[in-house]
Amino acid sequence: APKAAASAGAAAPVSGGVGVQVGAYSSNATAEAGWSSLAARHSAILSGVKHRVVQGTADIGTVYRLQAVAGDSASANALCGKLKAAGISCQVK
Repeated sequence: APKAAASAGAAAPVSGGVGVQVGAYSSNATAEAGWSSLAARHSAILSGVKHRVVQGTADIGTVYRLQAVAGDSASANALCGKLKAAGISCQVK
């Protein structure tokens, strides 16, 4: 049986804002784990930054896109620039 996507203590999904995609995963659970790992390794950049997982379709099937969320496009571009400088691939969505 598929694992539940959100636990009782999970935060509500972030809506609005501009997404900075930092990864794509095969499940919501692995995307959430990816965020936990990324945020821990790069806390200087990602401290206080919210995230969301967006389900989508690619040529390989269903994907779960992990996005850091910025307030506007200028902030999103600045965040992506900091992430790239730290060696993390990203793109503003």
